[in-house]
Amino acid sequence: MPSLPGLQLITGRSLDRIVNFSDAVVAVAITVLVLPIVAIGGPGPQQTMWQVISSHGGQIGGFLLTFLIVFLLWQGHHRVFDNFIAIDNVIMWLNAGWLASIAFLPWPSKLVDFADQGAHAMWLYNLTLCLNATFLQLIYMRGKRHPGYLRNPSISTSAWSISAMFAVAFAALTLLSIIAPRVAAWSMFLLIPLRFIVQQHPDPPEHSGQSTNTSTEQETP
Repeated sequence: MPSLPGLQLITGRSLDRIVNFSDAVVAVAITVLVLPIVAIGGPGPQQTMWQVISSHGGQIGGFLLTFLIVFLLWQGHHRVFDNFIAIDNVIMWLNAGWLASIAFLPWPSKLVDFADQGAHAMWLYNLTLCLNATFLQLIYMRGKRHPGYLRNPSISTSAWSISAMFAVAFAALTLLSIIAPRVAAWSMFLLIPLRFIVQQHPDPPEHSGQSTNTSTEQETP
């Protein structure tokens, strides 16, 4: 594959190492997410386990939602990079931004408590997710601009990927979080079905020999 002027292409084992490193960062972020839950103590002498769960329900709910969102973000990242046979330094640095937002997410996630009427950290939480989806959308667009980087260019024909839709949704939730943080907090649960409602499908003709690269969904979240 010819390299573009001034750009060094990353292929083969080097590309695999970047993908594996990305997966490892996501795994560490999920591990850090669960630490505040692990720190919750068990029931006292006059408590039941259900009382403990109920008293920390907002924190536990926040963890479960964040876990699902991180899974969707990782799934989108996986599908985008599964279609790359080569990337350039621009994509590598965009991927670094995507990883930075994933690594940062456990902090605003810890500050968000869905039982808190204020949910004052929700704007930072949604802004982090918006940046994550935006980075993946930029990676998607870079691949679309250079179809030679892709294993199957036909699955990157749409201008609007799922990552773009999530970026817009998280941007709207960031603004809503400033005005009505409680409403924004519970509105986030609508993003889970949104991921499946807007599922994109590839053009059928060129997919006979392809593995599970069948989704134009270039992310996620």
